[in-house]
Amino acid sequence: MRKREYMNSVPLIALAGMAALSSATFAQQPGQVAPSGPVDKARPGPSTAGAGSQSGASPGSGITLKLADVPILIHPSVSVELQHNDNIYSTPNNKTGDTILVLIPALRLEAKHAGTSLKLQLSTSIGRYQSNTADNYANTTLKGQADIDLGTRMRARMEADYVDGVDPRGSNNNPLSDAPDHYRETRGKGVFSYGARAAKGRLDLELGQVRRKYLNNRATTEASDRVVDDLGATFNWRIGPKTTILFEGKHGKVDYSLPGSTLGSVETLFQAGGTWDATAKTSGTFRFGMIKKDFDDSARGSSTTMSWTGQVRWSPRTYSHVDLILNRAPAETSGGVGNFIDRTSTAARWAHQWSSRLTTEASASYLTDAYQGVARTDETQNYGVRATFTMRRWLNFGGEYAHSFRNSDANNFDYKRNALTLFLTATL
Repeated sequence: MRKREYMNSVPLIALAGMAALSSATFAQQPGQVAPSGPVDKARPGPSTAGAGSQSGASPGSGITLKLADVPILIHPSVSVELQHNDNIYSTPNNKTGDTILVLIPALRLEAKHAGTSLKLQLSTSIGRYQSNTADNYANTTLKGQADIDLGTRMRARMEADYVDGVDPRGSNNNPLSDAPDHYRETRGKGVFSYGARAAKGRLDLELGQVRRKYLNNRATTEASDRVVDDLGATFNWRIGPKTTILFEGKHGKVDYSLPGSTLGSVETLFQAGGTWDATAKTSGTFRFGMIKKDFDDSARGSSTTMSWTGQVRWSPRTYSHVDLILNRAPAETSGGVGNFIDRTSTAARWAHQWSSRLTTEASASYLTDAYQGVARTDETQNYGVRATFTMRRWLNFGGEYAHSFRNSDANNFDYKRNALTLFLTATL
């Protein structure tokens, strides 16, 4: 296992930096949302395979308070979901179905003052199973973000996330235990940008860290405790009013906490691409390049593969949007299966607002997990539809249907699953 020589306290630095900047900003007149993604709402997996993972709430006007003449916008919300999942453990045979009641209270705060924008978001997803009560969970996510204008040529963004959540039983390669795998994860990220907003060139420097630690089922989860450090730079060059090309380099270190683990590695990424907003109907971003994963243990060797990420939006009407999302990147394995996962995903989503009250979404995705070091490939397909009806400006209700199935070289990991969700959401 490599010894970390830098970036050991990035999350603490980011959190402290946000606190210091907040106090410094508001002290003048006495008186903080961004991979790894929020914890999924109901049994992380079933409903999110459908047309969308959001609860269908449309933004409300919120509540405005003032602290020493600094306006703070508060958006409270609460969602109630009733789900039925016919295969909660993602098994090929002897499926177990259950009905899950989910309560999701959330609170979002925003404040702007003297070139600084602060955001803070707290949400909790509380799931209760009708029969399989050992799978009950309470996932909590706290996100903070600070955008600071440091002058005409310099800007900074700092992000800090905290997640207290679970990996539901059957969602990874670990054998089924008596309870879901409970983990805590912190993420810190800082981005410094140099270059005026209207300038042709801009340089972004990035520093980040993610820490994940499991709290139970240690016989199987201890091997997955890890720290991931990232250091990167991106150069952006505007070649037209609405077109920018970019070149990105990133260096990452993956360290596992378990003594004797041989999964520690170094990742080196180089990508080139661009962003465009060519017409009123089409916009997007795409990056393509190579990534090398070099393991600390020479017996695991190294691997170099192509890598890409992209998102394209086509809007034939102002009320209709089609998104295409592409990604290929390495992912960490679980349960000691192989060296790592070469993951490729393609997803499409169509959102259409039929009237001021009715909105629908349809989605489809195809995911390939090619395990490196063993002869195993998983192919997963997800399809979903979702409808949201606005009863009042602040009150929505609707339903979602999601179908998923996986075909694996390891037959024990094949599955088919159907999930139906009804939801009611209130947002101020």
